[in-house]
Amino acid sequence: MNRKNVLIIDDEVEVTSFFTYFLKAKNCHVTVAHSGKEVELLLADNASAGYQLALIDLKLPDANGLELLTAIKNRFPACEAMVMTGYSTIKSAVTAMQLGARDYLEKPFDDLDSLETAIFSVLEKSTERYDRLAQTARHYGMVYAPASPMVKVLSLAEKLAKKAINILIEGETGTGKELMARFLHGTSTRSSFPFVGINCGAIPETLLESELFGHEKGAFTGAVKARKGFFELAHNGTLFLDEIGEAPLSIQVKLLRVIETGEFMRIGGEQTLKSNIRFISATNRSLEQEVEKNGYRADLLYRLEGVKLSIPPLRERPDDIPFIVQDYLEKKFGGTRRVDAEAMALLTAYHWPGNVRQLLNVMNQTAAIHDCPVLLPEHLPANIVESSPRSLANTNGPLAVHRFVEQEAIRFVESVVDRIGSVDEIHFEQLMERIRRLETEIGRHIILKGLKETDGNRQLLSEKLGISKRTLRYILNEKE
Repeated sequence: MNRKNVLIIDDEVEVTSFFTYFLKAKNCHVTVAHSGKEVELLLADNASAGYQLALIDLKLPDANGLELLTAIKNRFPACEAMVMTGYSTIKSAVTAMQLGARDYLEKPFDDLDSLETAIFSVLEKSTERYDRLAQTARHYGMVYAPASPMVKVLSLAEKLAKKAINILIEGETGTGKELMARFLHGTSTRSSFPFVGINCGAIPETLLESELFGHEKGAFTGAVKARKGFFELAHNGTLFLDEIGEAPLSIQVKLLRVIETGEFMRIGGEQTLKSNIRFISATNRSLEQEVEKNGYRADLLYRLEGVKLSIPPLRERPDDIPFIVQDYLEKKFGGTRRVDAEAMALLTAYHWPGNVRQLLNVMNQTAAIHDCPVLLPEHLPANIVESSPRSLANTNGPLAVHRFVEQEAIRFVESVVDRIGSVDEIHFEQLMERIRRLETEIGRHIILKGLKETDGNRQLLSEKLGISKRTLRYILNEKE
């Protein structure tokens, strides 16, 4: 069973200690916060992989539990939440559920069997729901981190997919608007019918009308036979209008009528045809601004924008980059190639004006030019390395240490695996538990080394390592 990340928020040390021991015994990784301030620091930590569950006390001395619930759901959309409450705050617990909490736990926690059932029921559903959504999104080419803003976007998209409503997708070039459209179609009730896409900005105005409406034989010079347009081809399915903002005003007028009535005629035709279509449109610019400048019809925008989905640019979700890169390498090379820690940090720090499309192009070019199992910073394009913060390119900085440790660890693991006999001699879970203990022991030795270097100044050491004094004490296995 995979380890679950659980966040416990309560100002009572007895409560957090109880849940820490209780959940660690169930193979969970537990993070504790005793105040709203500590929660703020955790939510601001970009290195966090996110949480599957947060247990939140509604009454904290410096924070409102309902506000913390909202902040956690915004930062980690896939995280389920349960609130901890006494009898006096049951009404607040109901409000919390209306804000997105899955359930509430009533203090005191006397019945451990019921407590375990309640918590792990939510955890398992959370994991199943996230895994299912992530797997479906990956099928359509969208990969993201557990705490990515894309979780919220895709969760909404999955709900909207089954609704009989037109959708407008906004996003910069390269963010994956067509992939989102295919996701919407594939998870809708129309998935067994055609998905037809057309780029309104890539086809001349004289041809765009023919592509959409079709034409009869002899309708114009070169029309040597009748031809169905996309309105007919997409019948009962989805018509994806990419870069709809580029559609000329003359086409906008005719498109509006089709959306309103479902009726159209082929060019040169006399028979009215009907088509049952779900319209999904995409644009890389604000159509509202175009309407204000009289460059776009407001009535058409209202018809297309039944609901609007906005895909955030890659620079606003850097945590997704390692997942996208790893997915690319697995699909392309079967997992036989990887990117080292420092090179990945450079990729993550880059601003990616071309978004996911640019990232994949860079990976494709880099992997093709450098045929080696590990891609290093020197293999990346110069513009990515040079535009990153100087600290990332500093060969004597923290990342160089991380890279050294990673390389040494890989060599050690490879040598150990080579010397292991038959897998029949391995009890895998026991082995992994010993390795987890070893991680803690390594952390303890690093802290002991740091205490020597700082003459025992724990505050200074905590600042240098970027951890709290509480975490330092925890690693040293010291009691509160």
